[in-house]
Amino acid sequence: MPNRPDPQDLDDERAHWTGLDPLDLRDLERAPLDPYVGFDVPERIEGTEEVPAVASVLAVLAALGDDGVRVAFDGAFDGETVRAIGELVGSRAADARGEEDAPFVRSARRLAEAAGLIERRVGRVRVTAAGRRLAAEDADALLPHLLRAWARRPLDGSGRFAEALHATWPLTVLLLRRFGDDWRSPRFYAALVAGLTPAVIATAPGAGEEEAHQAFFDAFVVDIVLRFAAFLGLVELAAAEHPDEEPELRATWLLDALLPLSVEQAPASDALDDGEAAGEGIMSDLADEIGDALAEREFDSDEERDAFVAGLIAERNAAPLDDFDGLSADDMRRLLYEPLGADGPLVVADVPRSVPRSALLHLVLDLAEALGDAGLKATAKGNLPRAYVLAALERYQEAGWRVSPYLSVRSELDFARLHVARLVSRMAGLVTLRRGRWHATRALRRTLDRSGAAGVYAALFHAFVTKYAWNSADGYPNLDIVQASWAYSLLQLLRHGATWRDGAFYAERFLRAFPQTVDEAALDLRWRNWPREPHDVVRSAYELRVLRRFADFLGLVEIERGASPGDYGRVVRVRATPALAELVAERTWR
Repeated sequence: MPNRPDPQDLDDERAHWTGLDPLDLRDLERAPLDPYVGFDVPERIEGTEEVPAVASVLAVLAALGDDGVRVAFDGAFDGETVRAIGELVGSRAADARGEEDAPFVRSARRLAEAAGLIERRVGRVRVTAAGRRLAAEDADALLPHLLRAWARRPLDGSGRFAEALHATWPLTVLLLRRFGDDWRSPRFYAALVAGLTPAVIATAPGAGEEEAHQAFFDAFVVDIVLRFAAFLGLVELAAAEHPDEEPELRATWLLDALLPLSVEQAPASDALDDGEAAGEGIMSDLADEIGDALAEREFDSDEERDAFVAGLIAERNAAPLDDFDGLSADDMRRLLYEPLGADGPLVVADVPRSVPRSALLHLVLDLAEALGDAGLKATAKGNLPRAYVLAALERYQEAGWRVSPYLSVRSELDFARLHVARLVSRMAGLVTLRRGRWHATRALRRTLDRSGAAGVYAALFHAFVTKYAWNSADGYPNLDIVQASWAYSLLQLLRHGATWRDGAFYAERFLRAFPQTVDEAALDLRWRNWPREPHDVVRSAYELRVLRRFADFLGLVEIERGASPGDYGRVVRVRATPALAELVAERTWR
């Protein structure tokens, strides 16, 4: 493992090399595919046809055909099937007698099975319905689907060592994200992972420490570097020029595209020694502050010293920060990860004191009335019937809600707000699809009986902020922090929304608090080749998702929009409505 000046404890080491706050790193390793704390894997990615895993799995699906093939007791393909797969991907498998002669086929077969694309029954392997759909209709979704399957459990081997080794993949990805721009030996990453996860070495086979390290290195290169990172296209490999040298690897564009990080990661320059940084060490401002404070005091015990340091850290985390509009780091953590908790800066009412004038609530109550006791027959795609959609649109306009002059409705999907209302009401448990008909649930009727429309609104609000994906179908980068910070946005509206503000006011405050979103947008624009400035993309996404499709839709703000064809829909000015203060309040004691 590369040397680091003055190592502290393992948490310091891990934070230093990964570039993540220790708490962020622990959250990520517990839930690496949670989009709020870990990697936000997209639903689909274009341009992945040549990725080895994608090409190999598609070849497996094609070789199985409609009838499937017979397999050995362990599921392995015979020589004929292996050769057919090799021919489809242009690999040299003409002489293969089985999977042992073509390891990539074994990896593809196991990955496809783990992903539910193929299934084994009565000695045969067949393509599943999901496999046929992805291969024929949605191949761009295949790579993210395979990644999620790989991340669930080891595909090869079993036991403590296999589990422990597999669990190092999030850490490996963090290191590749940070240091992968340059060509490096696999030993560089293996040494870092071994040093940062000593429990893995403890499970490795071997008579002594040296043998255990060698066993770990061999397994890491095969299972993590080759069968994971290289097979999924996250790294490219370069063969060594001389027999006594090791091959090298570096990250590809897919690493950032497939595994974007939800939390901020420090750049590699903060970890690797260079001419000036080598003499300064890697102490942060907080560490310098702690060091200076410790130098000025004497302690009677280690416990007293530790309590003093803990107090300094707590004081630092509780200090107000300008970038967060005077909130502290602790406040922001609660707003992001426990927005509905009892100790956060924002209090959300269980049920608002009065019924907000909300387009979302209007549409759901209209739907509830139309459902009645008999319900409504769903279309073949599960949508609301066209006759109801047209009638609901007419009532929506009669109630004074604004509709685009360019709107042409032929189905539920054309009336986007009704479509979202139906999705959110189902997520809230208020409506359900049963035997081809949409019905109101008992929960909806109980809520109306107990709390009226205000109770329905509360259920919709909770489902909208916790279950409905704001970034669906708007064309902007994922930017999940836009939704994850909904409580911060409401707090800003609560503080500054009494007067009309320019449409960009709240977006700029969001960018000040979360500047890393510009980097995420820049990455997305680079591989998508979209000619817009990242800053403008984030601002537009924020105004659309937070102000128009959340706060305005739920009646928490009123918006003055552009009226000209080229300016239609743009947020010109925004102001909070009285409903906001009846739904949320800033906690006075903290």
